[in-house]
Amino acid sequence: MSPATAWKPASNGSLTASSGCPASAMSSTMPASVKVSDTPSLAVSFVGAALADDEEMGERLMRGMILAAGEGTRLRPLTFARPKALVPVLTVPIMANIVRWLKTFGVTELAVNLWYRGADIQRFFGDGSAFGVHLTYLHEDQPHGTAGAVKLMADFLCAYGETFLVVGCDELIDLDLAAMVRFHKERHALVTISLAWVDDPRQFGVVHLDENGRIVRFVEKPKEWVGGRALVNSGVYLLEPKVLDRIPSGFYDFGRQLFPTLVAEGAPIFGFASDGYWNDIGHLGNYRDANLAALQKRAPIYDCPLREIRPQVFVHPTAQIAESAQLIAPCAVGAETVIDEGAVIGSETVIGDGCRIGRNAVVERSILWSQVTIADGTHLSDCIITDGCLVQGEQPIRRAVLVACRGAR
Repeated sequence: MSPATAWKPASNGSLTASSGCPASAMSSTMPASVKVSDTPSLAVSFVGAALADDEEMGERLMRGMILAAGEGTRLRPLTFARPKALVPVLTVPIMANIVRWLKTFGVTELAVNLWYRGADIQRFFGDGSAFGVHLTYLHEDQPHGTAGAVKLMADFLCAYGETFLVVGCDELIDLDLAAMVRFHKERHALVTISLAWVDDPRQFGVVHLDENGRIVRFVEKPKEWVGGRALVNSGVYLLEPKVLDRIPSGFYDFGRQLFPTLVAEGAPIFGFASDGYWNDIGHLGNYRDANLAALQKRAPIYDCPLREIRPQVFVHPTAQIAESAQLIAPCAVGAETVIDEGAVIGSETVIGDGCRIGRNAVVERSILWSQVTIADGTHLSDCIITDGCLVQGEQPIRRAVLVACRGAR
């Protein structure tokens, strides 16, 4: 596969090419281990129908764009340590799960816009070949908004003159994309927006539908809400190329500007409601919920490298776990992690790659990223610990978020 193509807006708004980074060093193969390699893998992925239609599109597949430029302010302080695209769920970066989900449905030509810590994202994914896709990068000198960034990639997205897809980098979603495409085409929609039910819609775009699924009202992030559960924008968009004519140059947003305008004009904008799992991982509470849902197999993790050694206990084949250590379901232990004698990994806990949990340490209801060390006898509960932290304490540590920062960009 050819190297990644990187695009950078010139000062006049045009696009100029820059060289791509080398491919990610992440291995697509899993080391063998006598300890757990004979157990089934965490196969929470689903076999999707390819989106190409031989009669309509021949060999052409839908192209897509992943929006990854945001700072992830609602996930701070976690996004001081990593860009939100690389925040892990069950040890897998969120955007890696999105890429693999799209590949499941045959969407393998993808654009990614970058701004905040964009080099970290490009370094991890490289040209996309390790994930079975090809990535083209848009480097933004300043944010252009969700719709504005898509406008900058019009030539790439509309190369075939066909429907294209846009999705955020921070979605944990169980959505039948093939069914959504059929829905979109049957209704000759200009735009189709994926929808999900939530109890509190104040952080989302609230959608009202008619009996045919057409959107008749779109309200972005209502300040007050007393109407109970609501259908909201869950962040996957199918768009026809001509919609780009409605996006001006500069900063422009789908939810705040484009969608309300199109609905008000009576354009054929439809909503595709799904009962599958969805979490936008917009704040720390959602982040915890996403990891728990993955542990309980309520949320899909595609090509997860962990093995389920017993119900809802997931361990990477290279992990080393002392015989006297306890793993209490649901929990997960990542690659090259060492769990020492007498340690307890409590329920609702995810231990990332390359960690060390000391003798008689207790970690419960917590999420540890990579290269974290928990000293002997330390007791953690309800914590999130980011990459490279050393944690030790004679008294229990509760409800803490520890971040080791390495620069803003």
